[in-house]
Amino acid sequence: MKFNYRDSEDMTQKRNFKLANWELYRSALEVQFTSFDNDLDIQPFYDLFIKMINEAADLYIPMVKTCHNPKRGFHPKSYWNQDLSKLVAKRRLALSNFRKNPTPDNLNILEMKTKDAKSAIRRANTVDWQSYCDSINEKTTIPYMWHRLRWMKGYRSPKCYAPQNEKVELLCSLAPDYVSRKSPEFSSTNTSLEGNFSVQEMYYCIKAKDTAPGDDGITYSMIFNLPTNGKYYLLKLFNRIVNTGNIPMQWRDILVVPIQKRGSYNTANSVKRLRPISLISCICKILHSMLTKRIEWFVEKNNLLSPFTAGFRRGRSCQDCLTRLVTQIQIGFSKNQQTVACFLDIEGAYNNVLIEKLTVTMDELGFGKKLCQYIWNYLSERHLKMQDNIDNRSYITRFTYKGLAQGDPMSPILFNIVTLFFFHKIVNISMYQYADDFVLLSTNKNVQESANKMQRALNIFNEMLNELGLEISAKKSKCCIFHRGHKRPNVELQVENCSLELVEVYKYLGLWLDKSLRWGKHIGETVVKVQRCFNLLNVLAGSSWGVHTKHLRQIYLSLIRSRIDYGSVLYDSSANCHLTKLDRLQNQALRITGGFIKTTPIHVMESELCIPPLKLRRKYLARKYSLKSLSWKENETIKLIQKLSGLCSNSYWANKRIPLLVSVYEEVKEEPIASSLCLEMFTLKTWVTNIKVHEVIKYHLESVKKSKKLCEFNNLKHDVIRELRENYAGWFVIYTDGSKSAEGLGAGFYISTKNDCNLYDNDCLKIDGGVCIMTLELIAISEALSYVKTTNYKKVLICTDSKSALQHIARSASGLRGVSIAYAVLAKIDDLNSRGVVLRLQWVPSHIGLSGNEETEMK
Repeated sequence: MKFNYRDSEDMTQKRNFKLANWELYRSALEVQFTSFDNDLDIQPFYDLFIKMINEAADLYIPMVKTCHNPKRGFHPKSYWNQDLSKLVAKRRLALSNFRKNPTPDNLNILEMKTKDAKSAIRRANTVDWQSYCDSINEKTTIPYMWHRLRWMKGYRSPKCYAPQNEKVELLCSLAPDYVSRKSPEFSSTNTSLEGNFSVQEMYYCIKAKDTAPGDDGITYSMIFNLPTNGKYYLLKLFNRIVNTGNIPMQWRDILVVPIQKRGSYNTANSVKRLRPISLISCICKILHSMLTKRIEWFVEKNNLLSPFTAGFRRGRSCQDCLTRLVTQIQIGFSKNQQTVACFLDIEGAYNNVLIEKLTVTMDELGFGKKLCQYIWNYLSERHLKMQDNIDNRSYITRFTYKGLAQGDPMSPILFNIVTLFFFHKIVNISMYQYADDFVLLSTNKNVQESANKMQRALNIFNEMLNELGLEISAKKSKCCIFHRGHKRPNVELQVENCSLELVEVYKYLGLWLDKSLRWGKHIGETVVKVQRCFNLLNVLAGSSWGVHTKHLRQIYLSLIRSRIDYGSVLYDSSANCHLTKLDRLQNQALRITGGFIKTTPIHVMESELCIPPLKLRRKYLARKYSLKSLSWKENETIKLIQKLSGLCSNSYWANKRIPLLVSVYEEVKEEPIASSLCLEMFTLKTWVTNIKVHEVIKYHLESVKKSKKLCEFNNLKHDVIRELRENYAGWFVIYTDGSKSAEGLGAGFYISTKNDCNLYDNDCLKIDGGVCIMTLELIAISEALSYVKTTNYKKVLICTDSKSALQHIARSASGLRGVSIAYAVLAKIDDLNSRGVVLRLQWVPSHIGLSGNEETEMK
């Protein structure tokens, strides 16, 4: 039987960005954009824009060369040498002689030559492998080590050849038949969210690292390396698209690549066997990242989402859902009550959301008609494409008019918005949400009463899902009754006339929950999962050779202890026989990592490798989580822990270990911790990426191009003073500094310009509490900004010798989470910018004799 097979994935050419000439790329585009016609309509504008980028990329970013002849460029293994080649040649000659004359003597010779060749190759391979492992020493960087580790494991990009009929079936499941509806009428206004985008917003959303591009072939690095005028036109394009609601056709075309799911090779259903990966245009994802930051700020600032929604929200995680679930079950155990829990699975949650319901909900919440209209125009028509097996230049295409786009930065927050009213309608029971995973809880002494409440809640939940175009998968949804006794209660809960399966163990968010919370199942599964990683440590380490201990320790922390840590603050109340299994695993890993002999005491290994016992590790994680929870006012997790703490005197806990979070909470509840109703970044007047700090913060000086130790003291001082005078002549100058010594902590600022009374102003603060030096520097900058707000100066220069403080302010402005005082600084910068004050935060070298800087340190 003969058949032709072509892997369409290998036929597509990819660019080799390692050989890209970005300087020429930028120069060529800069010349082309000088004659760019920006009065075109959106579609011609976008077509010309990506055409110019692709033409420049074709010139200065070469394609990856595909080797069609495997023999060309062949390189033997690193351990191969002439001696091995001679042994293989002798084996081949012995085989040829045996074939010509198959006698017993020739057979013995062939077996001997084969044995010699195999043993020699094995020895050479072993020596080469040991030499390679020895080469990974303490000077090897962690990224390089992980890169080589992926190579050792034989990592290859997953490839899957899906038959034509399976592709069609998968596309039909992603884009079912549906009649598009007319766009709703939107009436809300929101001047802040509907304002034009700034250059700084766009810069913060352009990634430097590449991901798979969309159908237009434009990657993040190609956008990141655009010239300044090119980024200006891109920003103008974004503003026109959002203001008019017109979507480029390339953004509607979404390439779908089917990937084989792990462990599903024998699955007959192609929809369950294949995982669709959607490739959206990177330019589109940049705009949607900018919109996401605005939507996120509006949602969190106005407290629109329920506190029981934890998925894809800053400062929240799976740990919140799991802690609340387990704590509520333990509260029921303390009162001798039973908890009925329903773990619900929504069929195709993201793919089937009705766009009309989403946009109408956003309009009712006041997001603004421009934003709602754009989301409607984008989501109401998308073209899902898969490469055709028969002709790899054509595509199988289906149109979809509902659902959220997979891989879109906006999709998670939009799903949280469209489901937020669930918490308003379902009462008398508890409900927790993490993305599309919902769990409903009802605790009562009478299990039948809990079941009745649960059934009413399921009916309401199902009705609300149907209004959104969603439905519960009764086959995948499970019910579990958590109780203290051995007798199994029996209840029946139904969804759409289908009974939910009653189970005794369920895996929720990666944690196995059994009916009595004994944790035996979860710890057993963790042991099995972790033991697979020991093979890697054994391969990389030996008694006289192997990878350096520093990297083995990093592998242990990343691959083994991270799995043990997950949920450890919850299963700490498990029996000692279960926890001992994990202790033995760590001890075994420490012996391999450090090369210790069997008689080495455990505490010595832990001390040498700076790895604490798991018991202390669990307590550290519990304290860390408790302090984080206390930083939120009216935190539901803290309320549940407080309630459980008051019940720990009940007889149920007489012979049991008190939950770790309860004991740790009692230790840290009096700690002076700053708390707020939401993250500080959402308390600002605008979203944090909209605050213009790009021109405000200056990390460098042209006169300081090398380390201070390598510069002559007087020359460096004069060069810095000259540059400051040239760049900031006539500016109001303030010097700030923070200090930490045995006498205490302090922060202050010094004004080098005389006031109306012909005196120099200064202010100093004494700080109580243990804070780092960077925080002190930020406090000094904040106080200086507060002083500037009381003056009428229009040009203000604030000099600080803490580069880390300035970098932290810029990092916080990019959307990453920072310390509380950093957002106070950003709020004052935004206020001064709105007043028209030209502000600069300039870094200067410390201890070089600058008068203002020295005066501040003395104060």
